Amino acid sequence: MKYIIASGPVIIEEGKLLVNKDNKDDFYKLPGGTVEEGVESLEEACHRETKEENNAEIEIIRPLNPMIIWKNPQTGEKMVILLIHYLAKLLNKKDVRPIPPTQEVKWLDIREIKKGKYKVAPNIKFLIEKGDIK
Repeated sequence: MKYIIASGPVIIEEGKLLVNKDNKDDFYKLPGGTVEEGVESLEEACHRETKEENNAEIEIIRPLNPMIIWKNPQTGEKMVILLIHYLAKLLNKKDVRPIPPTQEVKWLDIREIKKGKYKVAPNIKFLIEKGDIK
């Protein structure tokens, strides 16, 4: 079975969550991505992916609840995807922008996410249920 370990930040400011959208999915998702095997730590991947997708510099505050997904959300292929989330602080808000293939960077109101106004990734819903995003 294929295993993927991914890391990314949860950045919340004034009741809003920083999210991305790209051409792979039809929902908003957290910045982040796959940890480079044997090259970097979970925290280093979190920093690198955020910089690559959003030109964002972050400070990691603490780890949040990890999540396991048992199949690829796009293909349905059976695999193990381990998502490691970190609560993080954005250090360069004015410089944040989408870097391709990221097409959009947006601040979504968390209350509106909870009401179902936006289509968001399963891990965002998971983190809300766990109380990590409030």
